[in-house]
Amino acid sequence: MSPSTEIVIMWATVTAYALSAVLFIVGFIFARPRLVPVAFGLGILGIVPHVAAIAGRWARVGHAPFLGFYEVISTYALVGVAAYALLVWRKPQLRPAGLVLMPIAFLGLGAAMMAPSSDMPMTAGLASYWLGIHVAFAKLSYGSFITGFGLAVVYLLRERSPRWERRLMRLPDQESIDQLGFRFSAAGLVFLGIMIVAGAIWANESWGRYWGWDPIETWSLVSWIVYAAIVHLRLTFGWRGRRFQWALVAGLPVLLFAMVGVVIIYESIHGAYLVIPK
Repeated sequence: MSPSTEIVIMWATVTAYALSAVLFIVGFIFARPRLVPVAFGLGILGIVPHVAAIAGRWARVGHAPFLGFYEVISTYALVGVAAYALLVWRKPQLRPAGLVLMPIAFLGLGAAMMAPSSDMPMTAGLASYWLGIHVAFAKLSYGSFITGFGLAVVYLLRERSPRWERRLMRLPDQESIDQLGFRFSAAGLVFLGIMIVAGAIWANESWGRYWGWDPIETWSLVSWIVYAAIVHLRLTFGWRGRRFQWALVAGLPVLLFAMVGVVIIYESIHGAYLVIPK
């Protein structure tokens, strides 16, 4: 697949995600539940060109999509939408959660499209099995945390007023959403831990040390500690309902800063692999 064809396909994906996000928001604001299935369908439809573009790029450049801001954030958006689709497949009542998740996917992919999309070659230091494990679990962890965040926002919206409760009445009960949010955060915590360990092994192969307090390494550890504290509050102190959902909402900015903000603010050895638009 040529670079120009890839960009055209990616813009088709952005359009599908954008329309999905708009219909979810319009359906919620104007109390039009019939728009929800259409919005969900557009989001799922966008997965097809998204996978095609990433697969075509993979075949062209000869490595998985983990080099550069464009590849990294694009695949995060794909994993997020795919996780949402699987969630709805298992629990169709959670379809309205796209009100939060699809705008996040659209904004993430839109940001990726603004970044340089030129092909980045695979270097000797990157050609490692452990790098693949590191990146795969990074995507699983961030996808889990973002899904948990979406469920937390839905929970808090429903609790805020009877009007919003009526507009989201097709969702499972609050206790079920609360439990799902915990499960996604716990899974994300495990995935993030594996990501950090695999990254340390890869760092030793590439740079001769397991841990160097690089800004991205440090903030990844900070993110793990934050979510470990959130899960600890649930398991040890019995945080449930509103308190736990607010904790999940508060955790996401830390995660996003670790994922994107660090390479903007700090000079990092990882910065070469996460090119940010100037």
